[in-house]
Amino acid sequence: MARVIIVSKTRMANDNVCVGGVDFDNKRSVRLMDANGYHESQDECPYEIWDVWDADYVSSNQRPAPHVEDVNVINRNKRGVLKNELRTTTEFAKLLRQSNVPVFTGGLLNCFDGKLKCTQYGTLFINEENVPNYSTCFWICDRIVRRSDFRGKVRYNYNDGIRNWGYNISYVGLSEPADIIPAGSLIRLSLAHWWSPSDSEDEERCYLQLSGWFE
Repeated sequence: MARVIIVSKTRMANDNVCVGGVDFDNKRSVRLMDANGYHESQDECPYEIWDVWDADYVSSNQRPAPHVEDVNVINRNKRGVLKNELRTTTEFAKLLRQSNVPVFTGGLLNCFDGKLKCTQYGTLFINEENVPNYSTCFWICDRIVRRSDFRGKVRYNYNDGIRNWGYNISYVGLSEPADIIPAGSLIRLSLAHWWSPSDSEDEERCYLQLSGWFE
C-alpha cells in the first residue's frame, strides 16, 4: 500500500468531489477515484485535507495529458493525519519537493513551467501547443491574492503590476473562500478538463483553477 496525504477537495457537477493527493512512497501526485474510475459524491467521500491514507491503486489512462494523475483506488485504510509541525509552508513545501511535486515561487506565470497563456480578460490556460506533463502543482505566492467574484462565481485575482487588472483564477475548493490569501501562502493550482465553448471558435484549452491554500 502507498502512503497518500490528501491535499485538496474540489467541487464538481452532480455533487461529486475531485480529491487530490500526494503519494509519498511512489513520489507522485494522484487524483483519487473509486475502484471503477469515478469521482465519489460528497456524502460518500471519506477523505479530508491533511488525512494520511494507505491506498492500493492502479493508474488510469482514460484522459489525455496533462491529466496524468488519475488513479482508481482498490483498497484504502485511514492511517491518521499529518502532524501539525509539518503543515507550515516551509515544511510542507519541503515534503512536496521530496515527493517530486512541482512547487513554484515568484510570479504566477512561473507555474506550469511557464507554459500558461492569457486571454484578453486575464484568464490563464494551456493549449495543445505547449502541454505540461502534469495538471497539478503548488505555488508559494509572492504577492497577496485577492478574492474578486464575477457573475456569481468565486474567483481570485493576482496582480503582478505588469498586466492591467492582473490575472483571474476560478476557485473550485470546498473550503470557505477568504477575502485575501496572504503573500507567502502555499497555493494549490490545477488545470481543468480540456474544454471549448460551443459558441466559440477557440481551440480546446485547460483553464487554470485554484483549489486551496495553506497559510
